[in-house]
Amino acid sequence: MINNYILSTQDIKNQLLKYNIIDSFLSEEEISRWISKLTKLQIKNILSLDLKPENIKFDSKLLIDNNLLNTKDYLKRINALVSINNADGWYHLFDRMLRPEFLNSSKFYQDIETLKQAECAQIPLWIIGESTFINSPYHDEDFELLVTSKDINDKKKDYVVWDAIATVSKNEESIRSCYHRKDLQTIVRYGSKSLQMSCTYPEGSINNLAVNPISLNYSRHLDDMEILAQNPEIGNFLYAVMTDKNTIRKNNYRRIIREMIDNKENKYYVFMVCYYAIGEKKAIDAQNICVENYFNEIRRLYNIEDLLKKIDERINVIDGDYEEIFTYGIECNSKNNIETNISNENLFQKIKKKIKIK
Repeated sequence: MINNYILSTQDIKNQLLKYNIIDSFLSEEEISRWISKLTKLQIKNILSLDLKPENIKFDSKLLIDNNLLNTKDYLKRINALVSINNADGWYHLFDRMLRPEFLNSSKFYQDIETLKQAECAQIPLWIIGESTFINSPYHDEDFELLVTSKDINDKKKDYVVWDAIATVSKNEESIRSCYHRKDLQTIVRYGSKSLQMSCTYPEGSINNLAVNPISLNYSRHLDDMEILAQNPEIGNFLYAVMTDKNTIRKNNYRRIIREMIDNKENKYYVFMVCYYAIGEKKAIDAQNICVENYFNEIRRLYNIEDLLKKIDERINVIDGDYEEIFTYGIECNSKNNIETNISNENLFQKIKKKIKIK
């Protein structure tokens, strides 16, 4: 019995040495303690390893991951991981596939085969172990969409599109909504020109709107997705208005959006309409300060309250054009051409002129 134990212990150590795992332990004592806690199944799995070490491109320590060692088809799973050859530079993300949610998923092997279709495994690896994504009723179609999609300009490795699809595919708010499938179709249809990478600011793209709970609870969410997709130049200001829970409930909400779109060439005016709709702090936060600080320029020269009063008069004018209801799929083109690069000196005149247009 003792001899068998010594033999088994030495065999395990030989395996650790063979697969360059032994250096991950601090001492012989730590190795011995670790071996003493192994179950029969785990010992069997470790001793069954017979792959060539050079075929394992990921961190070999994953071979003795506790969750993985507890699987009854350990060798088959290892072979599945080794078969992934589109993860150059991203093998450190393989630990995502060793989370219990994914290991216990009935789609473990199916998802690995799907992941292997991707031009690069990076983004699929981000979400493959996420429980929300694993349990999504859209799981299969979303994953297939992620690994096969390219930008509408046929660019290769379009991380913006992949990032957008992945973010929406694992978002619980989107999955629970009735807009999930349609929003992903819209994201793919418009491509990177209407998207932005997650965790970039200010938020102003349709992939952000597709996961925003305020917009997802609004009955005209699909309309706003189309409007935002078609007007990326002022996306940050539109998004700020579209995700303000108080503004979207107002009777003049659609007029505010229309006013911004019709004058998108005049960013100063768009900013002021945004300010009028959601207030100073939120409008300022919506600015892309790397490009322009509209508020400081306007405030330095003009009376903000006067401008807001004139915009209020404009927004609340009884005008047939402004009663138009946006319908999903209808393009919203600008009707008025205002210069983009207006100077501080004629800014107020430009705004006043615009306000008086019928």
